[in-house]
Amino acid sequence: MDRSCRDPLGPGHERLVASTAAGGNMGQDSRVAPLIEPPNSVLLVVGREHFTPPSSFNGMACASTTDCVAIGVVNVDDAPTLAGFALEAARDDLHQLGQFTLETEGSLSIRDVYNREYEAAGVDPGHVLLTVWGNDEQEPSELILEVQAL
Repeated sequence: MDRSCRDPLGPGHERLVASTAAGGNMGQDSRVAPLIEPPNSVLLVVGREHFTPPSSFNGMACASTTDCVAIGVVNVDDAPTLAGFALEAARDDLHQLGQFTLETEGSLSIRDVYNREYEAAGVDPGHVLLTVWGNDEQEPSELILEVQAL
């Protein structure tokens, strides 16, 4: 089974795609990554339904706990944020904002601080390596969330 597809986020970029009909397994999809307007310039990537967000960014673009990565993004008044999951982020114009090991229950999702879900991807339960790539080192308006199995 082909577990990836071409993504409009950029050349050489493959996306993870959740397929609820297939029990959360990845499959082909041609959806465009969502334009997100988070209410407070923070997006969360969570691996469990009941997660613990980080309490502080400590001056960094991203912060994490064992099951949640918080990412500071551009102010919603300036621009929406394009964000999506990927198996590989092969773009020279992006900055690596951080790399984290996340505990998952078989799914990753992008949410705002009010727990609204914008994008989800099926992964194997356990742990994944999440690399956060952005088009700006402080306030990105584009994120590629590269996911690798551990």
